[in-house]
Amino acid sequence: MWLYHTPAKIEAPALAFLRENLKSLHIKFTDIKEIPLWIYSLKNLSELHLTGNLSADNNRFIVIDGLRELKRLKVLRLKSNLTKLPQVVTDVGVHLQKLSINNEGTKLMVLNSLKKMVNLSELELVRCDLERIPHSIFSLHNLQEIDLKDNNLKTIEEIISFQHLHRLVCLKLWYNQIAYIPIQIGTLTNLERLYLNRNKIEKIPNQLFFCRKLRFLDLSHNNLTYIPTDVGFLHNLQYFAVTANRIETLPPELFQCKKMRTLNLGNNCLQSLPSRFGELTGLTQLELRGNRLECLPVELASAAF
Repeated sequence: MWLYHTPAKIEAPALAFLRENLKSLHIKFTDIKEIPLWIYSLKNLSELHLTGNLSADNNRFIVIDGLRELKRLKVLRLKSNLTKLPQVVTDVGVHLQKLSINNEGTKLMVLNSLKKMVNLSELELVRCDLERIPHSIFSLHNLQEIDLKDNNLKTIEEIISFQHLHRLVCLKLWYNQIAYIPIQIGTLTNLERLYLNRNKIEKIPNQLFFCRKLRFLDLSHNNLTYIPTDVGFLHNLQYFAVTANRIETLPPELFQCKKMRTLNLGNNCLQSLPSRFGELTGLTQLELRGNRLECLPVELASAAF
């Protein structure tokens, strides 16, 4: 159910129906008074999306204090301009499984209360102007997916602490200012999906390829000049993207990744392709545009695409 810019008065019979049956609610508002108070009686609501100004000015948080009544809420998405997490979000967070905050560029400064949200399996802190990975995240041992997209991360030295998150399978650090990947990345041996695209990375440490469970690896739009030969150890890799770098050659070991289905190599400096492409028999998508290729190997004809 979607409510956009309306306090939406509702008849008693309809409200009774919604209390029992409504599971997901999206509310978009300009003035926080547009959030109807009856939503806090939706006892079976499991997913709530709030988009609008929730800054602390003028006691705005008081209006959302009713969130505490939503005992079955599992997913909370906030698109706003918070400077800190409201206490009510911390309280609700105890039983949340997913918390998503898109702060639209406003700096979110106080995040210590995150450590109380022990049941979170997914956490998104997008456009929060974070300069470092918040330490409070490392207490959330049930996390399976972390998304820190479009912040101001320049260093990720704290990544070694992710090794304590044994259930973590997806890490999204895309659209930041990261210049290098610490060698401690190799301790995240349960990772299956890693997003490092749209950064300023110049080199891939060999330790990255200790993450043998990786199925998805995106390093596109960085400053890479080569792919390490250890890429061949990623036998589970199905998606590999290095689009828009400065790569000149492909290592033979890349073709040991027999499960590869998508290989994005566009907008690099490739002048020729190895004949071993025919070994990637499961390949269904190959991107090559924007290179300096004059011809293609005949072995490409045996690829699935």
